[in-house]
Amino acid sequence: MADDKIPVQPQPNVGQAGQPQQVQIPVDMSNRETVYFNFFQIHLTNDEVFLDLAAFPGVINPAAPEAVVQTHRLIMNYFTAKRLAELLRTAVARHEQMFGVVEVDPNRRLRVPPQPPRPPMS
Repeated sequence: MADDKIPVQPQPNVGQAGQPQQVQIPVDMSNRETVYFNFFQIHLTNDEVFLDLAAFPGVINPAAPEAVVQTHRLIMNYFTAKRLAELLRTAVARHEQMFGVVEVDPNRRLRVPPQPPRPPMS
């Protein structure tokens, strides 16, 4: 899909019948690049959030550990960061409802067997 449209929250200005107007902004996805990452670093300023993304090979050799190669940096304001955080929280919660808890601590992930998925909430 080369072009898509995303709805934007209504602005304070109103339309003819006094109803808020909803604006559709076209999104061109023809040059979209897909990137895998399993490592990130975050840097904060008063105005922006910097998110450095990388692919960590997972090979830990005490003599010569492989480098983490940072490939992309996302820079966003705090409004966008908050919206992204909420959407990611919701996505993970839905995944956990279907497939069980996602354990982020690698030591616990190795010790604790995966939990069965929870039944869908009605």
